[in-house]
Amino acid sequence: MNNKFDNSVFNGFIKKKKVIENKTKNVLIYTRVSSKNQAENNDSLNLQKNNIERFCKEKGYNIIDVFGGTYESAKGDYSREEFSKLINYIKKQRTKPFGVVVNTINRFSRSGASSIGILNELVENQKVHLIEVSSGMDTSTQRGYIYITEKLLDSRKENLVKQETIIPSMVGFLSKGFVFGKSPIGYDHFGPRVKDEKFLSKEQRIVVNEQGKLLKQAFQWKLSGNYSDVKIIDELKKRGFKISKQRISSVWKNPFYCGIIRNSLVENGHVVEGRWEKIISKNDFLKLQEILKKNPSGYKHKKQDDYKPLSGILKCKECGHKMVGYLNKKKNLPYYKCNYCSSTSLNGITTPKSRKIGGNDLFKNLLSTYQINPSFSHLIEIQIKKIYDYYNSVEYETEKDIMKRVKDLELRLDNLDIKLGMDEIPRTVYDKTKQKLEDDLHNSRVELNNLNPKLSNSKKMIEKSIKSLENISKIWGSIKLDDKQKLQNMLFPNGIYYDKEKHNYLTTEVNSFVVLTNSISIDCEENKNGTNHKNHEKSHFVARSGVEPETFGL
Repeated sequence: MNNKFDNSVFNGFIKKKKVIENKTKNVLIYTRVSSKNQAENNDSLNLQKNNIERFCKEKGYNIIDVFGGTYESAKGDYSREEFSKLINYIKKQRTKPFGVVVNTINRFSRSGASSIGILNELVENQKVHLIEVSSGMDTSTQRGYIYITEKLLDSRKENLVKQETIIPSMVGFLSKGFVFGKSPIGYDHFGPRVKDEKFLSKEQRIVVNEQGKLLKQAFQWKLSGNYSDVKIIDELKKRGFKISKQRISSVWKNPFYCGIIRNSLVENGHVVEGRWEKIISKNDFLKLQEILKKNPSGYKHKKQDDYKPLSGILKCKECGHKMVGYLNKKKNLPYYKCNYCSSTSLNGITTPKSRKIGGNDLFKNLLSTYQINPSFSHLIEIQIKKIYDYYNSVEYETEKDIMKRVKDLELRLDNLDIKLGMDEIPRTVYDKTKQKLEDDLHNSRVELNNLNPKLSNSKKMIEKSIKSLENISKIWGSIKLDDKQKLQNMLFPNGIYYDKEKHNYLTTEVNSFVVLTNSISIDCEENKNGTNHKNHEKSHFVARSGVEPETFGL
């Protein structure tokens, strides 16, 4: 008797694993390049798409949608707009496609562990496979899944190797004062990798163009505080340069214009001195940023009324705050008042019943103290002209010396190349010498760019400015409100302070040209009276800084 029991009767108790297979032939395709330059200058996107379409036709896949087709960095997966659209599309579909087809795995992702997590979500949860055209492998089999996973890790490794070799070179390039990408408006960018043939050059050069020259003037308008963005845009338009509000706003805040490179690749986020000509000095750029904090567009929302021209520059000596002009409607008289300490007020105009001279007339009196005696105008003009001639001669000699140094360094660099080509010096000596000469050349060019501009047509400017100073108080009283305010800001950049105890105005800063001419005028008056014996041939030369005669051409 056979007592052997047949265990197969228990097979019905085994729970069978349900395998859900995606039998559809529908697929999505995804193409990508890493940079805008790749997208525009080679045919990689079309090649990827053509390869994928050919592969799908051979395998019998039906392409239902296309994603990518642009440049997106693979640094972060979900930071890629087209990649995110692809994943979200898959998640929303009730009937899932069979897979996503890419030409090579590194087009799908280079993020390593993160991309493996995305792959797992697609395959395990969404039942959507990843298919690589170049190898023909996909994740529908265990072997194919492992292969694709390893390729994703390899892509991450490739990225790291690139970073370790390319980024140090990029940092070195930036450290020498060169830049990546396009230069901003106002500059022509020459180099070996530019699109326009007329800007091709062996070495990168960034040159101020005609628009840049106009922007240089626009920066000075903005710094003066007398021009809003709208007015500057209008002035530029008259000169043939059209620029939008948004563009001009970005210009004011871009340190490139003062010769500064800002790039996250530079160690510790430090900035680097660029090799190009500055449109604005660093000090002026920083001053402008302070102005922009107070009033970014420079637009004056409320126009000052004619009866209170000193609003904006008149301050209270007691607390230092600005005094506000207003009209007393009952008396129909203007007043200035400090709203901060409420202890200082001043009538705007002088009336028959006024016990004290009005604030506007008091300002005329202040201006009269800076007026030039017409009988001394010619002598003052001669003295000022000597100062400017002296200044120009010093600047000219300095410029001449630097230009000579630049030419000498350029010649030495050329000779160094010839010596290397003739095998007269070893490569190591060449590299060290070239680096030293290039650094010296760069520093010399920076020094040349930082020189103050030489004054031209100084005779006409001086004559016009001195003529204005002969009647400065009358001029202020007769010009329009906008011109009054311009003149006030030029004369007293830091405003004027009202001393209620002495009923007069105090100043902390006066235009240097006015101070200079006033000082010479006083000396001439004293000489006339026999009380001064200074030698004017050598006096006042130290007063050059900040002297701006052209600002008095009203």
